[in-house]
This record gives sequence, C-alpha cells and structure tokens, in this order.
Amino acid sequence: MSPSTALVVGAGIGGLTAAQALRRIGWHVALYEQAPFIGPVGAGLGIAPNAVKALDHLGLGAALRDRGLRQDGLEIRLRGGRRVARIPAAGIERRYGAPFYALHRAEMHRLLMTGLDASDLHTGHRAASVTTASETASVTFDTAQGPVTETADLVVAADGVGSALRAALLPGCQGADYAGYTVWRGIVPARRAASLGIAPILTETWGRGARFGVAAINDGQIYWFAGESVPEHAALEHDLDKVAGRFRDWHAPIHELLAATPEESLLRHDVYYLHARLPTFVHGRVALLGDAAHAVTPDIGQGACLAIEDAVTLAAAVERSGVDDGLSVYDAVRRPRTQRMARTSGRLGRILQTRSRTAAAVRDSIASVIPTPLLTGATGAAFAWNPPSG
Repeated sequence: MSPSTALVVGAGIGGLTAAQALRRIGWHVALYEQAPFIGPVGAGLGIAPNAVKALDHLGLGAALRDRGLRQDGLEIRLRGGRRVARIPAAGIERRYGAPFYALHRAEMHRLLMTGLDASDLHTGHRAASVTTASETASVTFDTAQGPVTETADLVVAADGVGSALRAALLPGCQGADYAGYTVWRGIVPARRAASLGIAPILTETWGRGARFGVAAINDGQIYWFAGESVPEHAALEHDLDKVAGRFRDWHAPIHELLAATPEESLLRHDVYYLHARLPTFVHGRVALLGDAAHAVTPDIGQGACLAIEDAVTLAAAVERSGVDDGLSVYDAVRRPRTQRMARTSGRLGRILQTRSRTAAAVRDSIASVIPTPLLTGATGAAFAWNPPSG
C-alpha cells in the first residue's frame, strides 16, 4: 500500500514542522512555498517550553539544544533601566518541564528542513484556490510557468496571517486585524556583539507607546525588536537612524545595540492578528495551521510555538484516528486554546503599547509588585501544554 500523501502550503515554521511530523508517521509530504527560494531570512525567535516539548516529541529537541541558546530567565525593565520583574529560568524549567531557547529564525528553518528531500520542496508556487473532495483535496498554484494543480490525501494550509487558502475556504470570515503597532527587528552580528556583554536573558523594556526587547541568540549574535504604536499603514522610513532617534533616551545598551546593527539586517512589519474566531480550522481534507488559523501578536511570544504545537497535534490525531476523524479531533483540540491566546495577545498588546501616561503608570506599578511565583504561574496558559501521549 502506498503511503498517505500531504500537501503543505507554506514553508515557514508551521509548515516545516507539519512536514516533519507527518513524515515521522510515514506520510509522503510535498511542500509548496510562494517565495522564489528558501534563504536565511528573518530575525530572532523564542522557543518556549511548550514548543521545546513538542520538538522533543518529534525527535528534534537535541538539535534545538545544540543550535539554540538556552535563556537564563525573562525580565521586564522600564525605559530608564529599572527592573520591575524577573522570572528565573530555574522556576520555568521546574514548573513546565523544559527550558526556554532563542535562536535566529533562519537557524530554526535549517533545523526543520533536516532530512527533508529537496525534490519535495517547490518554491515559486503561490496558492490561488483550493477544492476538496470526499477523500482528497487539491490546490491550484500560480507559477512562472502558469497554473499548476496538485492533489493529496490532506492539505495543510500554513500560508500565514494573510492566508489565501483561509479566505478561499471561509469567505464570509473576517480577516486579520491590525494590532495597533509596528515592529522593527534587527540582528547584531557576533563580531559587533562581543563587546556589549548581553546576558542570555530575554529582556523587554516598556515605555509609553513603545517597547524594546533584547535576546542573545545562537553563534554570539544579538536579536532586538522595537515596537511603536502608529496608525495602520503609517509611512515610516526604513532607516536605522530614525529608529535610534525614537529610543535615544532609553537605557543602555539600547543605543549601543542599534549603533552596532547593520542597516541591511533591519526589518519592519505591521502587526496583525486574528481577533475573530474562525468557526472551524478544517474544511473537508484541508486543515488550517499556525498563523493561517490563529495568528497571535508577538506580545505572548507564542506565534511559532503554537504552530509547532498544531503540527504535532495534527499528525498525532490523523495517525490515531484516520484522516477524517483525526481532522475533527485536531479542530476540537486546537481551536479553543489558540483562539483564546489570540484574543489574549491582542488585549495584552493594547496594554503594553499604551500611549496613555496614566495607563502606563498603572501597568508598570502592577508589574513591579507581582511576586515571582505568581509571574511564573501566569505563563502557564502557554507553557503548560504537553504533546499528545502514547
């Protein structure tokens, strides 16, 4: 009997993990990506304990530990430098059974592509439409050579927050909402980072209408992000000096990090998420996964992590229950958790990005008085997830 077949649309973190998970249970998987090639793009990425456990389940945990940088904790500071909260790594690991890692997104891509056959990765394929039958599903792609239609036992729609397949399957559903802010991201290379002495502690600094985050990642590099509350589609210049100007009076080493960042590594993205709850993640033999199903804001650090969870859950469900019943299980298990977290992320983003002096003062005061055990426990909604047993 020939193996079951899956067609994964989108070669991001979620799509690649889905390919790994389905291959692990004996499926033949073909990946389709709209970009013309898979290259070292993106910035930093946090892999929280829930996703670490998912990768362990797939046999990829050792590779993560080898390539990622284990974090010693999480901390929050104010723009003047005062620390208002810290969660030590020991408490996280003891409570949730795994550590927290950070690494370059491109390194995570390389990890997830390990063992995948290059002949099964098809770039330059933009999903245009999808159809479902009783036991198959088909996707038509626009390519440089013209339209191409591919069919498989299962289609995994992992084509991101602006998912074309989600829009095709659920045309009456509201699309992604603007979260109210934009994010700049950059990487300080190892040769420039060595003198800055950044400890492996995920740090976020809060101001009014702005935040700045820092993480030491793999290979001696430093990842940073800067969030700014701006109107949707604001015409901001793609200029590192302009970003530095916005944070010029914030605590060290923020200015030094920006000064050490190569201009070519600067990225900017307006933040969108799915506030509206989709009625289903499944349509026939098509399963929505990751941002296509439940895009969250960066405020809970769970975008990639939830997509990794999705992939593990999907593969386990179809292995145990067959495709049709397994997809029903996947939908029932994943929708409540991920939709709750998407809405939570949007609310948290509004609080953290507030421009109000009064609201920011209340936010900072609350953060400074919460006991560490309570802070550690507050992360449980995300970190406490465990892979399907058996």
